[in-house]
Amino acid sequence: MDIVYILISNFKDLVFEQTAISIISLRHVMPDANVHILVDKDTKNTLTGKRSMLLEYNVNIICVDVPEQFNNRDRSRFIKTSMYNYIPNDFIFIDSDTIICDSFKNLWKNFDIGMVLNRHLKNSKSPSKVFLDSEATKLNWHIGFNDCHFNSGFIAIKKTEKSLIFFNLWHDLWKENREKTKGNVFDQTSLNEANYRMNGAITEIDGIWNCQINRNCRCMPFIHDAKVLHLFTNPKMYVHDLAKKEIIQSVLENEHIQLDKILENPKAAFSDVIDLNTDYYSVEMSKTPAYELLRTSYEYNKPLFKFINSFAKVLLKFHVKQ
Repeated sequence: MDIVYILISNFKDLVFEQTAISIISLRHVMPDANVHILVDKDTKNTLTGKRSMLLEYNVNIICVDVPEQFNNRDRSRFIKTSMYNYIPNDFIFIDSDTIICDSFKNLWKNFDIGMVLNRHLKNSKSPSKVFLDSEATKLNWHIGFNDCHFNSGFIAIKKTEKSLIFFNLWHDLWKENREKTKGNVFDQTSLNEANYRMNGAITEIDGIWNCQINRNCRCMPFIHDAKVLHLFTNPKMYVHDLAKKEIIQSVLENEHIQLDKILENPKAAFSDVIDLNTDYYSVEMSKTPAYELLRTSYEYNKPLFKFINSFAKVLLKFHVKQ
């Protein structure tokens, strides 16, 4: 089985460390898998010293030519949307911020491209619908096909004519997106537009193959049987212990007790989680002085809280909702 990662990294980010942790977890459950890592020449030049540790896990480093003027984000997405061209066999792509929990031996069914729904939800029920729709609308594109928007953190690809056409279209659309918007170009926007134009080239697969651990995400039904935990290491989004910077960085050290403990049972590593279903905006609001005022007044000054609460009712009725 061929597994593909994309690694575009320097000494200032954590992408190398995340990739290393994911591959370590993969080797625990699939020691014989063929692991390919697609890199650019700048990243390849950093794989020395402590970063040479990846070579201990029997990986195949493939250096890809990318436009020199691209930043690391765009280099990664340039390779991701064209990776079909560099792997000769059927393969599975996995994002770096993942933990592999079980073998992939029962994955392959009768499909060309298999992916999991973004946040495990149809567009019509997703809290991300407004954002995803706004990104697509900028280009007069579509949020997805048949109420589905797929997450690109796990992609199972068979080498077929349909898959080749899909990847060529995805790559072209991603370049078009980048040229027109000149901003933070997401690979999923172009991926889902390509799926729309091909009338559903992507087959939805079970959420266990890309269990997206995130706030306001329907991940709970899939955690128990998950093959892949997708951790979302953005500090605004994470809930899993292995998304913490200090634990990620520890993989480069000779000893990493916390990391090893998490990898022994990654499905239980939610030590800071109180309510996984708290939505993103509530989490963000909890970091503001306004929330701190409400929280402390509720606990220590009930009259002040009642006053603020009454004032809020007036604002909501006559101002905020208008």
